[in-house]
Amino acid sequence: MRKLYILSLLFLFSFSLFSQDGLQERAKKLSDEMTVVLSLDDETSEKIYHIQLKRFIDAQRIRKVHQGNKRQMQAELRKLQDRLWGRLKGVLGDKKMKSWSMHKKSI
Repeated sequence: MRKLYILSLLFLFSFSLFSQDGLQERAKKLSDEMTVVLSLDDETSEKIYHIQLKRFIDAQRIRKVHQGNKRQMQAELRKLQDRLWGRLKGVLGDKKMKSWSMHKKSI
């Protein structure tokens, strides 16, 4: 019984790490795309990466907490999206945010 308990804990821990790695990869991919499209310097690119990573972690938490209440989950995700755009705008400025919006619409 003890072995089963330890094995299940290891499984949950490894799943959590795997999930976190996936979020980091997504944040890296998105920040790399923004860096290329907007011609960002390394410092700005690093800030964008951290903003995106926090966004993905927060979205995952919101989905887990509100999985039984779809309406509440959508409301919380909308708030998260608004905060994301505010943070990105603070780092990038209006001109680059408009360029990014145009790029996303063209895809």
